[in-house]
Amino acid sequence: MKNKKVKQLSIGLGIEVVGLTKFADVFSTDKKIATYVKSILPRINIEDLSGWRLQLHISYLPTDSISVYKKFLRYPSDREYVILIGIPIPDNTQAPYGMPTGANGKISLFCRSAGDKHNHLLDPEYDKYADLNQYILAAAIKAIDLGFTKGFTCYGKKIKFQDL
Repeated sequence: MKNKKVKQLSIGLGIEVVGLTKFADVFSTDKKIATYVKSILPRINIEDLSGWRLQLHISYLPTDSISVYKKFLRYPSDREYVILIGIPIPDNTQAPYGMPTGANGKISLFCRSAGDKHNHLLDPEYDKYADLNQYILAAAIKAIDLGFTKGFTCYGKKIKFQDL
């Protein structure tokens, strides 16, 4: 059953902060996130998706809060649900390991606020981490845990952590 669950879940990556890969090893960090997700799969009732796949889409963004979209995005033609997770990337005024700001004083041309109406939000707590890689991994794990603690409703079934 475990192998079937692994095939039902994938991780997507979005990088919306230009130059992030020069300051963080996001691909190595994403492998660690995937390992973490595999370790929690036995606690998630993926079988209630009735054969649909689930993708965690993690985006690294110029925003102010860790965010987990409250609803699934549905792609019926692919039989796939997507959970959107936003990880804010700090600049060097927010954290000593943050990215340098550009001429406009920001790390991106488009900085946006993560609205709480459609998202569960978490404070990034930049001061708790020594470097960008450590922060990104911890933020992603906190977001994933929050999402599966709160759960996602799908055709009347709540996909979430289950008691073992």
